Amino acid sequence: MIEIETMYINSSSATNWVCLDSVEFPNRAMNFGDGLFETMLWDLKEIRFFEKHLKRLTDGMRLLSLEETSINAEGLIQFLADNFPNQRKRVRWNVYRSGQGKYTPERNEVTQTIQISEFKPAPKVKKSVDVALKIQVFPSVWSSFKTLNALSYVLANLERKERGLDEIILLDHRGFISESGSSNIFWIKDQVVFTPALSCSCINGVSRQVILNYLGLMKIPFKEGEFLPLDLEDADQVFVSNCTGVSYLESFRKVRYSTFPLQYLNDLFE
Repeated sequence: MIEIETMYINSSSATNWVCLDSVEFPNRAMNFGDGLFETMLWDLKEIRFFEKHLKRLTDGMRLLSLEETSINAEGLIQFLADNFPNQRKRVRWNVYRSGQGKYTPERNEVTQTIQISEFKPAPKVKKSVDVALKIQVFPSVWSSFKTLNALSYVLANLERKERGLDEIILLDHRGFISESGSSNIFWIKDQVVFTPALSCSCINGVSRQVILNYLGLMKIPFKEGEFLPLDLEDADQVFVSNCTGVSYLESFRKVRYSTFPLQYLNDLFE
């Protein structure tokens, strides 16, 4: 599938977003993966859950010693409002360290790019699912952030494609469930919602935060923890979520799940 994208850039010395056909090479994003990204939904006149996206991004920038003052969140929103009013777009916001240098950076200012494409909601149901056989995830100080080094997810989704699966589940190095190929994972058993803890090296997904906040607010019982694939075989319902929405898993191994939509998830993401 080829997505038609429009790209814009905003360097540390610029005040406006400029449309471009290519990015200057070499850069630290290409050479070292020295940066972060957020994939977001521009929803008519705002970025859905933008405060949570911005907090995760700035927390990651602090970890990488990138200058938080180099980004202008209000300017980004205004740019999208001026150029894409009353539209729904997928927005990938890349933030990487400016300048050159080798492993030791020369500066902490950032260059930003945004990639704008048509928004395609998550499929309602994913039929074929299994655990990744080739890739495990490992803990690091950046595990919970979306960094520009995403090879684990690239290789996991390559395996998913090769095996003809609709979704793939990643385990951490100890064998606990971590996340799916591009989403956080949840399951329900006896009306309790379960999801892997961040100690399982999963991304601290914005949709994950939104769902857990809602469950807490509505006093719906949930548990974050370290769970094995066998726990999925005992579940009543399983779903994955990211910025594109929620997909229900139809089956795992020999177990079939309910795919009847949960109203509170519809209310949160549609």
